[in-house]
Amino acid sequence: MFGGEELNPPKYGKVFITIKPINGTFVSSQVKDNIRNALRKYSVAGIVPEILDLKYLYVEYDVSAYYNTNFAVDSNSVRSIISNNIESYANSAELNKYGARFRYSKFLKIIDESHPSITSNITKIIIRRDLKPALNQFANYEICFGNSFHINKMSGYNIKSSGFNVSGYNQTLYLSDIPNADGKTGSMFFFSISSLNTPTIVRRNVGTIDYDRGEILLNPVNITGTSKTSGGQSIIEISTTPRSNDVIGLQDLYLQLDVSNGVLNMVSDQILSGSDVSGSSYVTTSSYSNGALVRI
Repeated sequence: MFGGEELNPPKYGKVFITIKPINGTFVSSQVKDNIRNALRKYSVAGIVPEILDLKYLYVEYDVSAYYNTNFAVDSNSVRSIISNNIESYANSAELNKYGARFRYSKFLKIIDESHPSITSNITKIIIRRDLKPALNQFANYEICFGNSFHINKMSGYNIKSSGFNVSGYNQTLYLSDIPNADGKTGSMFFFSISSLNTPTIVRRNVGTIDYDRGEILLNPVNITGTSKTSGGQSIIEISTTPRSNDVIGLQDLYLQLDVSNGVLNMVSDQILSGSDVSGSSYVTTSSYSNGALVRI
């Protein structure tokens, strides 16, 4: 629960209530109505309670953990220990709340200290919001991340989404961006793909993006379906790389480390394991994330 004066812009005279269900991510309309009715007897004159869907800001990770094979029984045993430690951090009081902060350096330390065989790790961070569209009707959308976006490519495709359908188009569409010359703002577009490497832009200027504010605005659009659901609700997953790896659950955003979408790869440290002491065949991992154009 939080007061409307904390928002930007502020909404005075309102108290916003969000509820995290035990199962799923959204509370049904019937439950919301029941809560509103129960709160009426406690309402204060001039203060209007408003129940909102919880706005999750998900942090996803892509970890390459390097380990010395001489100090590990096998990679799976080490992976299991790392996964358990990440799970503990994901469920800790540092996250799962408003104003929470994902601390990148602590996350790296958790991985490095999980097992004596770990020699280092390369970890990439992604932030994600799930848009719940109003199906079969025109609506505009504001998707705020509360964290600045990193521009991987000035040529575009820094924003990635899962698939959705729009009235007037037969194919599955995806959402992405192209930055303006100032590198601070840009425009959004819809595109289709025949494979992950051959995108075709089908509609330009469908909205705007502010990389500094971490905000996407979509013009009125009639979304008719989505390729993903959560708790029985149609959703569009929208993700990007944050400018800072320290991610904050700003204002009305509820921060969660999404273990289900995390990637953990075990990589043999060939130098310290003794299989390639000179490092001539050492396997390196990119520290920067871009990858596929869409979310599958």
